[in-house]
Amino acid sequence: MPLATSRREPGEAPDWCFDMNENMVPSTCTWTGQKWVKSYDDGFAPGADGGVPGAFGVLLFLGVLLTVAVTLWRVSLARRVARDAGLDPDRATELTLLEDHGLEASYLSAHLQARPVAEQPPAPAVRSAEERLRELRSLLEAGLISQEEHDARRKAVVDAL
Repeated sequence: MPLATSRREPGEAPDWCFDMNENMVPSTCTWTGQKWVKSYDDGFAPGADGGVPGAFGVLLFLGVLLTVAVTLWRVSLARRVARDAGLDPDRATELTLLEDHGLEASYLSAHLQARPVAEQPPAPAVRSAEERLRELRSLLEAGLISQEEHDARRKAVVDAL
């Protein structure tokens, strides 16, 4: 926007073309063909309203949005890990938000927590070959298995010896 004009010939720049504004930015004078026009260019191209450029605002907004999204993800992950381990999810949230390594602390706490070991069913008792042969003989005598079944099973028991 021009600050001052004067009617002079080109090559005869007026003295007021060589001053500085309040921000110590030197002026620029341009001959338009009819008059001299003075302007100041500080190298910063503000938006149309003289505010912050739109691209900077968009980048700032995206940065804030990304920060919020990452924080929400970290909190939800810490709460899920704590809940799965039987710990207090609210305490995990506090750790994640207030400590530098809160998410890692929640994870380690959950995995270092003593978990009950499921009891193994007792192993079946190993019977001797003599017991197994007696059982086969009693099944045959009771008529619960045929002679062929008895013979096949007896052979398997004897071969396992």
